[in-house]
Amino acid sequence: MIPRFSTLVLAFVVALAAPGHAQEEAKEVPPVGEAPEFAGKSIDQMTADEVLKLVRFSYTLFNRDFTGNLLMGITKKVPFILSLKPESIRFIFDNPAQIVYLDTRDQRFGLFEGVGGAEMQPVPPAKFGEKVRGTDITYDDLSMRFLYWPSARIVRQEKHKGRDCILLSIRNPDGAGAYSSVDVWIDKLSGGMLKMIGNDHGGRPIRRFEVLSGKKFGDVWMVDEMRIESVTGLTGGTVTSSTRMQIKATVD
Repeated sequence: MIPRFSTLVLAFVVALAAPGHAQEEAKEVPPVGEAPEFAGKSIDQMTADEVLKLVRFSYTLFNRDFTGNLLMGITKKVPFILSLKPESIRFIFDNPAQIVYLDTRDQRFGLFEGVGGAEMQPVPPAKFGEKVRGTDITYDDLSMRFLYWPSARIVRQEKHKGRDCILLSIRNPDGAGAYSSVDVWIDKLSGGMLKMIGNDHGGRPIRRFEVLSGKKFGDVWMVDEMRIESVTGLTGGTVTSSTRMQIKATVD
């Protein structure tokens, strides 16, 4: 059976399961559309493409709004509202007004943006690599395009911070955006992402995302803090800047 899970989409938009609490689920919102065709399989029996479908499927399980902050250093603080709906994900910013909107209805994750109250427009591929609000999170990250790239493969199974994970490597098929490939650690129990490394077109790591902690908001376990780092060097060992994303509370 599909594991029970709850996920949070990053302001990078990333969906992540809270470590240690991944079997809780938002019970009041049913999944949208049909269950994936691999519903009778365990995650160990899934192909790489099926594991990615499991992660994508998790985006449709919520109907909640959350307040949060993007933090850089000790002075930069960017408040936002994260709105998770069965059909969409929105990141809402002020000063200046900006909405980044991810349409999940067709399971293709179309990315749109509205600035200053203007009509929502598709985000062009040339903008995928740009950073959002001066943080380490790019439009490429928000779009989660790598979840739809067709050339995923399972590298191995390994532990990450004590959690049993499947490590996927996914190649960029069209060359658009900042990444040539991404490496994703998927928690076997929850089906959520615990870590992601994005590699540039020379194959070097340039971005690293990692879950730091989770907590319960009402009846749902969510990631409440994660770290997003811009890195350099052959192995990504040098951190050039770092952003933390915090989820603070639900919006009544």
